Amino acid sequence: CGSMVRIEKMLRYSKGVRKDTMDHPHTRRSPSADRLQSIDVLRGLIMVLMALDHVSLMVGRFHSQEMWAGAWTRYSSTVAFVTRFVSHFCAPGFFFLMGVGLSLLADSRAKQGWSQGRISRQVLVRGLLLIGVATVLEVPAFLTAILSGPSEVGSSPDFAIPGMTQPRWVLTVLFALGVSMAASAMFIRFRSAVWAVLAAVALLATALTTPGPEDFATPYNFWRTVLMVSRWSHGVWAQYPVIPWFGIAALGVLFGRWIAADRRSAFGSLPWLGLGALAAALALRAYGGFGNLRLPRDGSWIEFLNFIKYPPALVFTLFMLGGNLLAWAAIERTRLWTNRAGGILRVFGQAPLAYYIAHLWLFAIVGAIGFRHGTGYATVYAVWITGLLPLYWFTRWYRDFKMATPAESLWRFF
Repeated sequence: CGSMVRIEKMLRYSKGVRKDTMDHPHTRRSPSADRLQSIDVLRGLIMVLMALDHVSLMVGRFHSQEMWAGAWTRYSSTVAFVTRFVSHFCAPGFFFLMGVGLSLLADSRAKQGWSQGRISRQVLVRGLLLIGVATVLEVPAFLTAILSGPSEVGSSPDFAIPGMTQPRWVLTVLFALGVSMAASAMFIRFRSAVWAVLAAVALLATALTTPGPEDFATPYNFWRTVLMVSRWSHGVWAQYPVIPWFGIAALGVLFGRWIAADRRSAFGSLPWLGLGALAAALALRAYGGFGNLRLPRDGSWIEFLNFIKYPPALVFTLFMLGGNLLAWAAIERTRLWTNRAGGILRVFGQAPLAYYIAHLWLFAIVGAIGFRHGTGYATVYAVWITGLLPLYWFTRWYRDFKMATPAESLWRFF
């Protein structure tokens, strides 16, 4: 009888563990779960900072520009610069973590017995889905915000290129992410050496072939516009040209493979990689020339850090990736996801696409209804912080919903 009682207790305990694991798939204490949680926290931090930048555009009705030629904001206050500068960490973080996620996905599916062809198909479907979401949901949200009231974006003569038509197709961050992911489907089975070459070629080609500001009005062909140069051209506004951003994703693929092969070594290297990238960026900025695209216009610290983002200058890429890597190292070291702040950020990072689309439409509608003529920084920050509350509840609900769907469900891609 005693043995039967003990067996019954063990069965009840195991059922409880399985139920808890299914209901809360990110609470298991294992190296893999810890790794995923730190990635989610970093991604969540990126999402929160990104929202501030979009509130500035959609509610404040102002937005900075850092173009290779033409529009390049000169800041009159520290608040204006810092509000924009912190958002610069977001796009490189998006692409780098996407690459990391692709490697971890491929490793996980391979261990489950998936063929390389099946893995490539899933990556391709994810990329095509992102392109579709960009076209159907992302671009209309930005248009709703911009067309609902006066905006600095697009009204500057620095955007007007003689002889060029107005854009009919906008290549946004989601579009570039989707194309980068679809392209990754072709290379996901290749060795790391190939990915290293892809990353180096993409980043160096951007640094070496991006024209100077004096070539602003030169009518480059369609493919160079889409793939390399940020500009209005041939009916396209190529805000995020594919090649330089794919290079950042390729670096993420390499780091993700390092994590899969030796997690301890990979995460132990984070601080040194981050500091090395920051040091290289500052050295290139101080030296001038290669990697800058445009040099500081005066000797202020703001101009020194006012990097070119469209397309991303090498100093921009190195500095922002270095910051992301240092933040990731701090999250890992402190196990930030174990406290309340980290837990909130982790929720945002567990359903990033759903959060992204929801936050765009939320702030676009708020701006269209209540702030057609813009507002100041105090209100922008207030709207940003207030808006995070409903976004948290929505993202948590969606996170729980998608975790209950099958592993190959399209809902899990959001």
